[in-house]
Parts: sequence; C-alpha cells; structure tokens
Amino acid sequence: MPQNSIAPSANPALAVSQPQAEAADLKREAVTVAGQVAEAYPKDALTYALLGSAFYNTGRSDEATTNLQRCLELSPNMTEAYEILARVAYDKGEIDESARLCQEALKRGLATGEILNRLGRALMDLGRSEEAVQALQKAVHLPRPTSESSYLLGQAQLQSGDYAPAKGSFLRAIALLPDHTQAFFGLYTASMRLGQTEDAGRYREQFLKLEAVDRQDLTDRNAREDTRTGLSQVRETVARTLFGAAQIYRAHEQTGKAADLFRRSAALDADNPMYRSALEAFYVQTKEPTKGVRVFEQLVAEQPKNSLNYLFLGRLQGRLEQFEAAEQSFQKVQGLAPQWAEGYRALAELYLRANRKTNEVRALARKVVELEPSGSHYYFLAVACFKSNDRPGALEAARQALVLSPGEPKYQQFLQQVQQAP
Repeated sequence: MPQNSIAPSANPALAVSQPQAEAADLKREAVTVAGQVAEAYPKDALTYALLGSAFYNTGRSDEATTNLQRCLELSPNMTEAYEILARVAYDKGEIDESARLCQEALKRGLATGEILNRLGRALMDLGRSEEAVQALQKAVHLPRPTSESSYLLGQAQLQSGDYAPAKGSFLRAIALLPDHTQAFFGLYTASMRLGQTEDAGRYREQFLKLEAVDRQDLTDRNAREDTRTGLSQVRETVARTLFGAAQIYRAHEQTGKAADLFRRSAALDADNPMYRSALEAFYVQTKEPTKGVRVFEQLVAEQPKNSLNYLFLGRLQGRLEQFEAAEQSFQKVQGLAPQWAEGYRALAELYLRANRKTNEVRALARKVVELEPSGSHYYFLAVACFKSNDRPGALEAARQALVLSPGEPKYQQFLQQVQQAP
C-alpha cells in the first residue's frame, strides 16, 4: 500500500523545527489524554497502565514507575505493567530488578516474546547464560516468533559455548529478517569457533556490507533527529496511546470520546488498518454507519492517497446499500494500491452481495489469487466460479484451496458440494 508523504519545506530550518515541534506537541497530547482517562476512572487499573506507558514513551521514567505501580496495586496480574517496569529498570542499569520483574510477569500471566526476550537479555548481562537459553527457547517456540528471539538465543548459546546450536539460531534469525546485521556477525563468530573458516568469511563479508548501511542510516538519523523519520515513530506511538484511551472510554460507554480518539488514532497512523477497523466496528456496533461514512469521507479528504481510507469507506457504503458509491471507493483502492488483493476482493464481494455485474466477479477473484495466493482466496474464487455456473473452475479452485490449507473443513465441504452438484 502506498505511504503518505509530507512535502519537504523550502526552508531547511523549518524542515527540522516543524517536525520537532509537532513531535513535542504529540507527546504532550498523549500524556494529557492518558491523564484525563486516569482522572475519570481512578479505580480502573488499565488507566494507570496507559498513563505509565505514555510517560515512559516521553522519557519520564519516574512518573511512569509511579503510575505503573499504582496499576499493579489495583490489578497485581497486569503483565503489561511489569513489562514496562522491566524496561525502566533495564534502562537505569538495574539488571537484577529487570530480570525479577520479567520473572514476576511470567508467573502472573501468559508468556510473551517481549517479556522472554527482555528476560533473556538481562540474564545474559548477569552472566546467567544457561537460564537465558531456557527463557529464549520458550520465546522461539511461541506462535509467530520474531527474529530477535532467535538472535538473542544464538547470543546466549554463544555465551554458553554451544556454537553449533548458536549457528542454527542465527540462521533462523536471518530467515525471519534477512538484513539482521548482528545475526550475521553472530554467524561469523559461531563459524570461526567451529573452525568453519569458509562460512565465517562469507558471513563476515555480509556483516560488513550491512554494517556500512546501518552506519550511514545512523548518521542520517543523527543529522535529522525528530525530523520526518522520528516524527513518524512518534505519531505511531501516540496513536497507540490514544487508541488505548478510546478503548477504555468505550468500555465505560463514553461513546463520543471513544469515537473522537479512534478517529484521531487513524489520522495519526495512516498505514495501520487496526485503527480504521476499530473505527468501522464502532459505527457498526452503535448502529450509526451513516456517521461512519461521514468520518471516513473526512479521512479521505485529509489523506486522499491513503487506500485504507477508501477501503473502509466502501465497506460502510456497501453496508448502507450505496452500491455506486461503494463501487467507486473500491475502484479507488485498486487505483492507489494495484498490487493489494483486498481492493479487488472487496469489489467482488460487493458485486456478489448485490447480485450485480456477476460476469466481472470471476475476473476480480482471479486477480485476488494472482496477487495473494492463499487457501482463503482460492476458496473465494471457487465460490465465485460456482455462483457463475463455472463448475470446472470451482472444482479447480476448491482443490487448490485445500492444497494450500489442507484439512480445512469448510473447503472440504464446499469441494464435496461442487462435486455432487448436477
């Protein structure tokens, strides 16, 4: 999907000062909003977790600690609070305390990659490499493990002298993130310790290439601190805080405030579909899709090159049976993001629901599987073909859906339905 861009200022001084000023304003906004939520609901532990996180993100660790401790007084099993407190402790050099907080979080809630990674890092710093390996092995076996978990496991295994397993961990890290610079250095080190000099030379060469790129990126970032790159990160962080505030207001049935903050989150983080999905769901659940259309029309006006805005606008228009308007919105998605399957699928689903332009549905569904071949997309193509009386096409697509998603009952049942059709 295309990224929103901001035109550079003609004045170099303004190009720096304006983003810095906006970043500072946004950080203040996040703390203010989180503070208002905590003041409104002083017995809700989540409000203090939100405020603590907002303070931490603005570099105010003492205020963060105070609010996170208040959160734990109200809800001792709030693992998110332990995780942020562990970060604060680590940043202060209190490594033992950081490890203790991570271990406490693991006792009280589900293990997460973030907590296990932080625990593993702290244990390595303390020289407790075997314990670090145990924690990080749990991290790499979680659903959707990150490259950082594999990298840290490799580091812990190196520290323990287990060079062959360490090499395997670093290889898994770069399989997940091919440009992981430090994982290549880890591969170089492990290969040297294993006497694999040819491998070591190859990994060292790749490390040096990536390090040169990283060094240039760091120089560029230092030259424009809190400019466009930094501002983008601030916007994303503040959007998360405001989204959390919106969820708390929604839980307390303050729908007006929730709606405003859902919209603000979506405006700040232009490329995140989660906030727009929540905004859409809000207007559907409150049975006010017409208001939702107006809100997304405003987002479209503010961000005319953002395909996500048109997608969710079209979905709400379709729900209101505004066929032509929804069709135009989905066509706009395709124009802005021609390599994104969702725009073609949304339009095909609109045609199917309205029972209109059915001759175009199969072509759109085929475009979807061409761009993103998956079990669900082939199943969608199979349904489109079947509804168009294309039984051979439906059979072929249903079989392909099962190849990509074997054992999926819905796909198997549909294949049997097509096979038994006259």
